[in-house]
Amino acid sequence: MDDGAERVALVCVRDSRRSGLQVLLRRDGAAADEGRTWFPEADVEAGDCSPSVLERCYGLTGTEACRLLGHGMKPALALGCWVAAVRVLYATTGILYAVDGWHRALVPQVLCLRGCRSLDPAAPELAAYLRREDLCFDLSRLLVFSRWSGIGPGTAKRFFLARLPEDSRVAGFAWHRPERVLTLWRDQSLPLDFSTFSSLRSLSDFSSSVPLLSEYGSG
Repeated sequence: MDDGAERVALVCVRDSRRSGLQVLLRRDGAAADEGRTWFPEADVEAGDCSPSVLERCYGLTGTEACRLLGHGMKPALALGCWVAAVRVLYATTGILYAVDGWHRALVPQVLCLRGCRSLDPAAPELAAYLRREDLCFDLSRLLVFSRWSGIGPGTAKRFFLARLPEDSRVAGFAWHRPERVLTLWRDQSLPLDFSTFSSLRSLSDFSSSVPLLSEYGSG
């Protein structure tokens, strides 16, 4: 894409009755001294920004997406970042955020799980499914959390915030209290890159998802 490489990451949170606010993280244990902890993430692909995909989007306009992510972006790319985040959420958890394409009523997540969990997680394939079922991507359910510049020119990683049900279980990932992960990092028993550390530090200021979503949804 001529706007430069983009990558999205998902900060998935839930409220635990026993532990309070928790965040979903994966640990790469290839080597005990080199493993890292990170959020679900992926590159923004050309298919995320294609007209056939963007016509199935609801809850956000290209102008609004540019305002939230950066006015220097093209509207298609800005919306494509949201689509990529929805796609990553589906690929990671099996949950596909969608609304009824006719009545614009929220579709319960369990229906999306039953209908979509065997689909190819690529955006064009998801959009084709939505078209057949008269559904649209519901972009309004993801909030912008933070943005970090990448190493190369024109690259960036954009973090989105999503709240999941308390009973969510995700293969390959685990739920953690943000402050506990930071304690492990401080004790040098868990490596974190700076963007992950900063995200966890911000999350540690909240005891539940209600004030967290209110804070990041106000922009």
